[in-house]
Parts: sequence; C-alpha cells; structure tokens
Amino acid sequence: MSSQNSISSLLVIFFISISLLACGSGEPESMNASSSDASVSEQINSLIASDQYAEALELLEGFEESEEVLKLKEMTHLNYGLFLEYRDSNVTNMRDKMNNALREYVKVLRINPNNEKAITEIEQILGIYATFGNRTPDEDVASDLKELGFSL
Repeated sequence: MSSQNSISSLLVIFFISISLLACGSGEPESMNASSSDASVSEQINSLIASDQYAEALELLEGFEESEEVLKLKEMTHLNYGLFLEYRDSNVTNMRDKMNNALREYVKVLRINPNNEKAITEIEQILGIYATFGNRTPDEDVASDLKELGFSL
C-alpha cells in the first residue's frame, strides 16, 4: 500500500508541475542582455544547423520583440531562404523553390531593409526569371518585391 501511495503522490506532483509549466504567466518572455540570450541564440543556431527553421521561428515567436529577437529572426529567415533556394530537396519544382526563397528574403528585408545578402539573392533570382522572359514570381511575391522597390 505504501508504494502505491508514494507512486500516486509522485504522479500528482508530476502533473501539477506540468500544469504549472504549461500555464506560465501568459506574458511573452522578454529577452534582455542576460545568460538566457546566449541559450536562446544557441538553441536557434542549433535549429538552423539542423535545418529546422519553422521550429526556430516558432521559438522566437514566444519572445517579446527586441533588438536581439529581431536579429535572430532576420538570421533565421535568411538561412531559411538560402536553404530553400540551394539545398531543399523536398521541392523539385524550381519555380516553387524560388518563390519560397523569395518569400523568406522579403521577410528578412522587412526586418532589415539593408541586408545585403537578401538583396543579392533576390536580384540573382530576378535575373534568372528575366532570362525566361515570360516568367515572373508568384503574384504575392511580385507584389511584395515591388513594394520593397524591386523592379520586375
């Protein structure tokens, strides 16, 4: 009987702990200059290294927007775009690959309009589209690019 009671007690404590962790305060966490910044940056770098961009972006959504969070989002979107453009083997249609990459580069430029790598990649993709004459990025992508000052 006593072992059953101790197991029951442990289970109750476990479920209460999980419930408290799941509930939290409901407020987004704030990233300030602290040791947590390093661990979040390390987590994001690890997720990027393993091509888990959606997970990295989801993790970043849990934080209040700050300069550090925006830099991490910019880096994640840029790396995601590069992955989609050059290394994603799940999408074999080149048009889909380029449109998806362009969407990520647009997100980078919405965070930092001066990101040279994103600008260079967009110009390179648009140059490729120009060689086909009758092809352009998807309408939503083209609209975003025009809004950012790119000519199609």
